[in-house]
Amino acid sequence: MRALLLREHGDLDKLQVVEDHPMPVADEGHVVIRVGASSFNYHDVFTVKGMPGIKVPMPVVIGLDMAGTITEVGAGVTGWSVGTACWSTR
Repeated sequence: MRALLLREHGDLDKLQVVEDHPMPVADEGHVVIRVGASSFNYHDVFTVKGMPGIKVPMPVVIGLDMAGTITEVGAGVTGWSVGTACWSTR
């Protein structure tokens, strides 16, 4: 899948668009979303720069705000189904 990937903290030049990031799998209690739109906001800037006391497992896909459609539902998930439109803003 295509993703904006961060492998190490630093400046914006540490970001890389990759075309071959592995597709996620819906683990228990999670869903997979096919993202149709995403933004780069100040939370993403903090992630890139690194925040003291906050550990982010690397590599990390950047793009906290997004809108898309659920493509897979993990075990134990209720109230969500494949095909449901969803969005996230922080």
